[in-house]
Order: sequence, then structure tokens, then C-alpha cells
Amino acid sequence: MTPTTEIATHETPLPILKQTPVKALPFTKRLGFRQALNARVEAFFAATGLPRRDVPQMYAKAVLHLVAYGLIYAAILWLGERVHPLGVWAMYALWGFVIAGIGFNVMHDAIHGGFSDRPWINRVLGFSSELLGVSSFVWRHKHNVWHHTYTNIAGLDEDLETQGMLRMSPHEPWKLRFRWQHWYSPLVYALTGFSFLLRDFRVFFTGRSSPWHVYPKMNVKERFIFMVGKAMFFSISLVLPLVMMPWWVALIGWLVMLIVVSLILASIFQLAHVMEHAEFPEPEGDPLHIANEWAIHEVETTVNFAPRNRFLNFYAGGLNYQIEHHLFPHISHVHYPKIAPIVRAVCAEFGVKYHSYPRWRAALLAHWRTLRALGRSPDAIVTAPPLWSPSVE
Repeated sequence: MTPTTEIATHETPLPILKQTPVKALPFTKRLGFRQALNARVEAFFAATGLPRRDVPQMYAKAVLHLVAYGLIYAAILWLGERVHPLGVWAMYALWGFVIAGIGFNVMHDAIHGGFSDRPWINRVLGFSSELLGVSSFVWRHKHNVWHHTYTNIAGLDEDLETQGMLRMSPHEPWKLRFRWQHWYSPLVYALTGFSFLLRDFRVFFTGRSSPWHVYPKMNVKERFIFMVGKAMFFSISLVLPLVMMPWWVALIGWLVMLIVVSLILASIFQLAHVMEHAEFPEPEGDPLHIANEWAIHEVETTVNFAPRNRFLNFYAGGLNYQIEHHLFPHISHVHYPKIAPIVRAVCAEFGVKYHSYPRWRAALLAHWRTLRALGRSPDAIVTAPPLWSPSVE
């Protein structure tokens, strides 16, 4: 019997949020959860003597991914006219796999300031996003500010936005096409990389990615970095291959690379929030506010998955420990498995639910069920299955 998902659905969106400055939505409760959590984690690092950042393993992972990026790219250029197009496209797919890995293991920590204690190292490594086709300026505001502060709040968390292609929150208006979104969602997710490019240019030219997501104004330096970054990305990934091999082989290879990156990003990021048991809070009151403590809000809107999966623990940059990442984005992700038991213990003391799926495929199936539930009629409310107990992790 297939388990179903409990998603409280509403037909009315939150138009008032789309006109409210992000900084005007405070979290009003102070329950001591964050203070206790920080104290316990600080005690762990004091007792172990482990560095919070500048971890040798992180530098080794960065070198490995960047060297792999260069070697595969060189192979693509060298072999582009020497092997069958299917072989070239397979190399492009592998290149996309490595590009996503750089995003997870280098760019992501660096832009959060969690790679090094030295700000200049974080800035330099954060610029790797430009080589991946993602503006570091846009990512910093979209991800660090809006997503990490207002997780799963419709109208504020930009990660819930799909330009009307998917219904990712019960507080978004329902449309008939969403009935089939759990089937066509992979096609939408395959466009993730393309949507990043479009968002970047939209922000560069208009200052906003949507009517209600207005970005700070770029200064001259930021605009220069944006233009140089985009020129480098398109020159490396598209223009030079077009010169070195038949144009149609290079163009299809470029599309394959972007689709692989897109599907990998979606298969990691979407399993953390648009999930069974993850909350989708609504602001309340006048002025609008969230009647919760921020750290508790982060735990309740976030789900971990596959904590014992060695491949994901290496490749996903700690994003399968998404709860720990949201609470401590400034700490190197290699420490998340070590501090996860501390987080679970403090959650148990404060009565905060900590959700974790034991396997990646279980999380993928749960996300599929969540999309199916969100795509049903707004009046549909079904029951969620019991979640695996984190105590046996």
C-alpha cells in the first residue's frame, strides 16, 4: 500500500507577502533553543579541538573536483572530433557531474563563509560559481538570505518559485495542470540550470527576479564580476567547443551538461524542504511575523536524508545533512555528521521534531508523494506515513 502525504492545502495565495520587504518579517519567539544548540556545539569543538573551517579534507575535495573539471574539459576538446558523438556527450555528462560537485563542495561552503577563516579565500573560491554559470551576487542573496532565513515561506523563499510550472507550497494558488506535476516534474527540474542563467540576467538588467523578489543594487565591481563571469562561462562551456568540434556536437553536449547539472541539483536540493513532514509556515499578525524561534523554524521546515550514504556524504557537500547545514552554514560541511547527534539531542530536549529519511530513494519517493499531494485539489487533505525514527541512525 503506497503511503500518502499530509499537506494542508489552501487556494488563496499570500499576495501581501509579495509586497513586504524581506527584512520586515521577524521571528518573534525566543525559546532558548538556538542558545542551547550553539552552546552545545561550541562545547563539542572546544573538547575535540577540531577546526570549524580550513579543514584539510575540504581543500583536498576542492583540488580533486577542480582538477577533474579541467581534465574532463581538456578531454572533451581533444577528443571532440576523434570519437563518436555519443562518447563526447558521455564526457559532457561526466563534466556536468563534476560541475555539480564543485557547486556542492566548493562554491556553496565558500559563499556561506564556511570554507575558511580567511574571508579572501571564501571570496576567491566563491567565484567558482561564475565558472559554473551562477552569479555569486545573485546566489548570495537568493540562497543565503531569502532561502536560509525564510525557509518554506511562500512569497519569500525563492527556492519555492518555479514560474508557475510546479506547485511547491500549499499556500500557492492551485491550477488544474498541477494534478500531473509529480509526473512531469523531472522535465521541469531538467531546466534548473537554464532557469539560473535566466534569473541572473533578469536580476542584472532589472534588479529583480520576480515582482516581489527585489535584489540590492549591484555596484560597479559586482557588475564587472558578473559580466566577466558570464563571459568566461559561455566562452569555456560553449564558444571554444563550437570552434574545436562540429557545432551540433558541441551544442548538444552543452545542453547535456546543463541538464545533468540541473537534475543533480534538483535531486539534492528538493529533498530537503518540499517533503512530507516539512512545515510550510504562514506569517501572521499586523505587522506580519513568524510566531516561532528562527532556529526551530529551520528544523521544522527541513528534512535530512541518507545520513549513512558514503557517496552522498562525500559528493553532496553535506546537503543530505540539511538540518545541520541550515543551523550552522558557517561551519565546514565535513563536520555535519559529527554534530548531528548533538542537534538531535537538543531537539529532543525542546520537543522539536527532527526528521530524517534513511535512504536517498526513500527521500526521492517522499518528494514525489509530496508533489502529488500538492497537485491535488486544494480541498484534499490526506494522511502522512510514519517517518523512520532518527534514534536508530
